[in-house]
Amino acid sequence: MSRTSAPPQPGALEFPVTVVFRSDWGVGTGTGIAGGVNSVVEKDANGRPVVRGTVLAGVVREQAATAARALDEAPRGPWHDFTTALFGTPESPRLVSFTDATVPDDDPDVAVHEVVSLSIDETTGTAKNDFLRFFERAAACTLRGRVSLSQTDLRGRPLTWEADQREGAELILALSGLLVRGIGSNRSDGDGLCDVLIRDAVDAPQAREWCRTRLKEWTGPAPTPPTAADRGFTAPLLTPSRVTAAGDPGFVGADLVLRLLTPVVSYEVPLSNEVRSLDFLRGTVLLPWVHRRLRRAFPDDEMVRDAVVAGDLLVSDATVMAQGVRGLPAPLVLTRPKTPDQGSAVLPMRNPLFGASSAAKDADGAQVPVRSGYVFPGVVPADAPAGMPSAGSLGAPALVGRQSTAHDPATGAASQGRLFLVRALPAGLRMGASVLVSQRLHEHLGERLHEAFPAGEPVTARLGSRRMGGSYGRVECRAGDFVPARPDRPAWDGDGATTLWFTSDVLARSGALGPGGTVSDLLAALGRGGADVELARAEGALAAGVRHRRVDSWSAADQQPRATRVAARAGSVLRVQPVPGADPGAVIAALARLSVTGFGELTAQGFGRFVLGHELLGRQDFGLTRLSQQHLLSGDGNDQKAGPTAEGGLR
Repeated sequence: MSRTSAPPQPGALEFPVTVVFRSDWGVGTGTGIAGGVNSVVEKDANGRPVVRGTVLAGVVREQAATAARALDEAPRGPWHDFTTALFGTPESPRLVSFTDATVPDDDPDVAVHEVVSLSIDETTGTAKNDFLRFFERAAACTLRGRVSLSQTDLRGRPLTWEADQREGAELILALSGLLVRGIGSNRSDGDGLCDVLIRDAVDAPQAREWCRTRLKEWTGPAPTPPTAADRGFTAPLLTPSRVTAAGDPGFVGADLVLRLLTPVVSYEVPLSNEVRSLDFLRGTVLLPWVHRRLRRAFPDDEMVRDAVVAGDLLVSDATVMAQGVRGLPAPLVLTRPKTPDQGSAVLPMRNPLFGASSAAKDADGAQVPVRSGYVFPGVVPADAPAGMPSAGSLGAPALVGRQSTAHDPATGAASQGRLFLVRALPAGLRMGASVLVSQRLHEHLGERLHEAFPAGEPVTARLGSRRMGGSYGRVECRAGDFVPARPDRPAWDGDGATTLWFTSDVLARSGALGPGGTVSDLLAALGRGGADVELARAEGALAAGVRHRRVDSWSAADQQPRATRVAARAGSVLRVQPVPGADPGAVIAALARLSVTGFGELTAQGFGRFVLGHELLGRQDFGLTRLSQQHLLSGDGNDQKAGPTAEGGLR
């Protein structure tokens, strides 16, 4: 290809997007307010109207096909192939991603008003009965966002954008934006009239002049889509000595604090037309991102390449934080009153490990098990009533839902029966996780490890499902300092037993060579890790509280679901003691080590973590303060630098 213009700045893979509305507009949510408006407009976390990244991508993609057809002067051609690759197909992911277009912080708030509408009878030309409708409209304004070109493919391999590929993408996007005439509903009535300016441009005439100049200068063929660099595949060499060392090499770890810039979908099995989300972020999501950052910083290092399969790199699940403390899944052995005092901020808890059955009735009335939420030991909100004893707090993030509909590409109208609901972790939430690196990998990289994880500096990542759409998955990550991960080594209690409080799901292999999850499977997995234990049974007391969860995932690279697994759910509790004849000191040391590295299957992805002998489970009765969503989203104490977890160490 030959070009006469100056090449773009290398590495500039992001362009500004400006949406200038010249009339009332509104992107509806598909929902209304009972007794009020029938349709409300989409708003961001600040309550101001917004155009979601998925909407921008849809309208620009529609016009990109028109621009490519004009450049090819045929229905199909090289520009069509390049444009199709940019916006993706069912077989290959998109290479461009739009953020939400929002009102700039330094602009005045945009007025949102109500409009009255009614339906006209085609025969009589008069208003139909019972067809009065109220809906919201936003005033003309200017919104700003970004569009970025992907730097990696689905397998994490880096994508190299040559100058012609980058300029070709910039040209197609700029042309497509200029062809967009309106966004939102009621466009046939004149609403949503706008200019979409992609790249630096003051107004539409300037953007058209830039596109006209670039088209005149373009003398070569259309660019081809970028492809990932194939360095070849080399299997890691697992020598016997290395395999033995990988069992317990010693670890250093850093806490990772995540701040959700947009809602994040943590994949759970879809149900009907609902895209569901877990209330935590699996290590399965974090591990590829962490490993990609290491590979990008050390592209030719074989030890970094093999870090996951060799046991040198592990991550944990990310759970919600309150006042800088990472929450622990509520122990599933706890019970609470079936009808608690609604006027009290403290919820009384009872621990059946001391003999109280979850179905027992006593002076406090019926007890029901605690099945959800996160415990924050020692955390009491500042607005909690004084003088009420509390061992910590209990709360859980409330998922946000957004209703969407698929559109017919031929007509541009909503496809009938294609309405779906997406649930996601809310923007503004703080979550905590940990990254563990083996001592030998840490010594191998030395101070250069901070090239991949700058201590305390924010790094933006795209995590979770639907992250390529732009409306979901943008997360700001801050890593703390890497320090030795020294596990707690509590002694056996007075009965010669201790408790295992699972802080993540556990995958234990069964005798049928498949994922199990029974108590016997869990004890066998602990035994394979060097901790020979059995249940510590006592008359009238629970020795285990285990529930199960179906674990499903989707392989974006293979475009098919992975095999379903059954896991012991996070929050399960075992009370164990050494098997007869075992050395108690060796068993407790093995349990302490496994509490850091995990046990069972997929420990590198955060499965199999637990807290050993937590003091909270050593109490028979205690209270937990109830946390509201304002406590979890207000950022109270969550802006601090990454610190220790609730259980006092790296997990």
